[in-house]
Amino acid sequence: MRRVFSHIKSLFLRGLFTILPVIVTIFIITFTYDFMYRWLKPLRDIEPEYFQKIPGSEFILATIILLVLGFLLRLVFITPIVHWFEHLITKIPFIRTVYSSSKALVDFFNVPARGGYKDRQVILFQFPREGLFNIGFLLGPATNDFQKLIPEDKQVPGKTYYKVFMPNSPNPTTGYFLILSEDEIIRTKMTFDEAIKTVVSCGLISPASLKRL
Repeated sequence: MRRVFSHIKSLFLRGLFTILPVIVTIFIITFTYDFMYRWLKPLRDIEPEYFQKIPGSEFILATIILLVLGFLLRLVFITPIVHWFEHLITKIPFIRTVYSSSKALVDFFNVPARGGYKDRQVILFQFPREGLFNIGFLLGPATNDFQKLIPEDKQVPGKTYYKVFMPNSPNPTTGYFLILSEDEIIRTKMTFDEAIKTVVSCGLISPASLKRL
């Protein structure tokens, strides 16, 4: 009987692990579609009646709007208007904090048209304890800002401190902001794209640069 139950268990687990990735994929796609559908519903309400009969017409309209917006932002005379609007938002309490933080985060993860992510340095550091290594993004020196918050008796004399963002898996837009001394940072040759893929896949996708070593 034990062999029979063991065989049944093996078949069940094999079937479960085969279909589970499909279920997860369908769930994520469905969740994303439902979320975007609710978010884009106002667009559907202003569409012409004949356009509303097309399935997913709000997604088509949103894509067209984004393409037109992207084209307009390439025009020289639009840039001052955008800067004026951003300046206006920075005058509104609370909203300016949310907008500035969101814009900084989007700009950090935005793919540059040229040059890629060459200025995004990927590092390793030990966290949450010694012997455990995590991937992080070097944001720059903290000498002129956050290092001043560290009590002098806690600082290592002569050491430069850096701002570091440690992304969470599988969502790299969330994580931890850390201030580390230079001797705690291990610089890598991993590209920003490779690091993002590694974090999103929870380490299942190995960076191509590491395979060439």
